[in-house]
Amino acid sequence: MTASVDSGALLELMWAAPLAAIIVVTAWGLVVYGTARAGEARRDGRTAVAVLHVAMAAVGGTLFVAAIVLGLIVTSAKG
Repeated sequence: MTASVDSGALLELMWAAPLAAIIVVTAWGLVVYGTARAGEARRDGRTAVAVLHVAMAAVGGTLFVAAIVLGLIVTSAKG
């Protein structure tokens, strides 16, 4: 029995998987960092700074969800 390996797909996986992992971890880090700093700023009475941190968390959350959805679409695509 002979095994066939698609070397092009394997090379693509070698850069795509680490890139996806970095994006997902960074996006989730923005959510955690923005949420924590927003709480601190709100307690200190710095409303404008709290709003900016909430916006950062929202951008991170959006990026996180988009990366997960894109990953699921790519994984389930037949091709």
